Amino acid sequence: MAKPEKEPETELGKRLKLLRKKSVYGDQKSFGAALGFSQAALSNYENGLREPTAAALAAYSRVTGVSLDWLLTGMGNTLYGGDIEVADTSLAHVRKVIYNVAFSVAGKDLRRVKPKPFAEEFLGLFDYLMTLDERDEKSAEKVIDFGAERLTRASDQGEL
Repeated sequence: MAKPEKEPETELGKRLKLLRKKSVYGDQKSFGAALGFSQAALSNYENGLREPTAAALAAYSRVTGVSLDWLLTGMGNTLYGGDIEVADTSLAHVRKVIYNVAFSVAGKDLRRVKPKPFAEEFLGLFDYLMTLDERDEKSAEKVIDFGAERLTRASDQGEL
């Protein structure tokens, strides 16, 4: 049986824990692996027992797409803030987050795939989707399915 998680002792710890809980990873072990450090280190950062290094904070920013300003101060723009509307977020920021997520997933979870070409291809799919007049769920599924087939073929041929 897993131990219940401690409540963070610092404001920074609260923000770090919030990022993990809002991420696709959820648990400390998976999120720590995506960030490039251990579950124990992540737990120490979240609980305020240790201050994250500059490199650790940069990893949080890279993987989640949030600004270092928000991480350090709790102020500024972040996609995870309850008071931030999607309209307040620039397309450039959304593209950066998509690129960083694709790069991170390719680097950590996909075998035989180079992260940079994968992220660029993935971002190209997003850009194409944004040009469509109809951006409904079926259109998105078609673009994603087509992109997945292209990425699979490119990976099988060693192009990614």
